[in-house]
Amino acid sequence: MQKRIAVLGGVGLIGTHLCLKLIERGDVVYCVDIRDKACSPLLRQVAQHPRFRYVRHNVTTPFGIRCDEIYNLAAPTCLQYSKSLPVETLKVCMLGAVNALDAAHTGHARVVYASSGNVYGPVVSDPTLPAAEAGTSHRTLADGKRAAEALHRAYDDEYGVDARIARIFNTYGYGADLRDQRVVMKMVVEALLGKEVVVNGSGEQLRTFCWVEDLVEGLIRLMEAPALGHLRTVNLGSSHEIAIRALAEKIVDMTGSHSPIVHTEARLDDVRRRTPDLTAARRDLGWMPHTPLAEGLRRTIDYAEMLLNEKRQANLSWAEML
Repeated sequence: MQKRIAVLGGVGLIGTHLCLKLIERGDVVYCVDIRDKACSPLLRQVAQHPRFRYVRHNVTTPFGIRCDEIYNLAAPTCLQYSKSLPVETLKVCMLGAVNALDAAHTGHARVVYASSGNVYGPVVSDPTLPAAEAGTSHRTLADGKRAAEALHRAYDDEYGVDARIARIFNTYGYGADLRDQRVVMKMVVEALLGKEVVVNGSGEQLRTFCWVEDLVEGLIRLMEAPALGHLRTVNLGSSHEIAIRALAEKIVDMTGSHSPIVHTEARLDDVRRRTPDLTAARRDLGWMPHTPLAEGLRRTIDYAEMLLNEKRQANLSWAEML
């Protein structure tokens, strides 16, 4: 049965791939974002599709889209954003959650909220535990995500809104902006341009990286899972760990680059290890990521290389490319 689905933050990396997947399966998709749809190269393919609706809107103000499902992926994604604009960051997280939940309450829609693995702070934890029991983080975005999670629990308890929470860990893939500051795309672009590949601290920090299309499949399974009578929370990400220095070396090797790997001062909030416990996702959703890191990196490199070549053909300098 065809559904009407709102994707808040639909122009972002995950949002773009989610919109494309939902359109492909036959749903009517409302892509809601403050950014223009042209910011996503992939959305240009469906800009005129009869089941695609782009709505330019800031989620900090109410919206009245009547739909069956709401995916709330809206969040400032730039690493520096939460430091330079902490009030706006918290507004996007908290007011965005309130407005999405109010729309769901009014229209009897189901909500999946994209939280973050950062809510755990420096410790890996069981997703069934409240985030406060798993450590703390001083980053504004993580605090905003925790507050938004609390709002979803409150709307579930008081109003019976069918809400689910996905705590998302590092995700990468093609379709991201070349200026994306998340580590994989940042390193890929640096390597392809022959610039220094920057690693914060020693590079011994362990991270996992989930291919974006695998992540989207997890979000859809979470949305379609049977209601439990209480708020369902799962971690989504990869369980394959790699050190950041090793990731940089792998990207330099795969791109054939001669870029030097340069270490800068460690970030104060850069924890040594962040790896999701995927027990709940595997048990409740039958979901695990299946794209190997090497395959995902190759696709990402090919995508970035294609965009850079297009910009070179337009006679842009590397500074203008970014």
